[in-house]
Amino acid sequence: MSLLSAATPMFFMGEEVGAAKPYQYNDFLDNREDIAGLAAGIGARLLAFYQQIVAFSVQRRAIRSRNVFVSVVDDTSHDLSFYRWDDEQTYCVVGSLNNEAFAQGYVLHDERIGNFAWREVFNSDALEFGGWNVGNAGADLYAKNGALSVILPASGVIVLQRV
Repeated sequence: MSLLSAATPMFFMGEEVGAAKPYQYNDFLDNREDIAGLAAGIGARLLAFYQQIVAFSVQRRAIRSRNVFVSVVDDTSHDLSFYRWDDEQTYCVVGSLNNEAFAQGYVLHDERIGNFAWREVFNSDALEFGGWNVGNAGADLYAKNGALSVILPASGVIVLQRV
């Protein structure tokens, strides 16, 4: 979610390929990770995720705009959503830190959802990233009176675009 929020995205010490060794400032050279090896092996799907989410952000001006509005902070279900928009596009980023998917749907309530159609345009739980493909499969979802039911993956992020 931080890569889509109002911040400068950064990676630290091989995070993009799942590097797991602790950072050692005094003997760094003796404790280096094999970043290229991780990228070609067990970290390939994680790297693909980061490459695609960064490209997604770069290709969409609304995601990089200064316009951000946090709409849902649900401590009970561990969900968060926020909007990014410009004059041409509106996105709703929905993240779940819940250990279980909301396979039957999670209802977002916000006046900004309105009575618009929304389409999932990014899902961190995609098969290509090593996920289970729990989500809304790019289908148009229709909001009614500021309520929209979305399928959320466990510990994942989906991005909806207003259509």
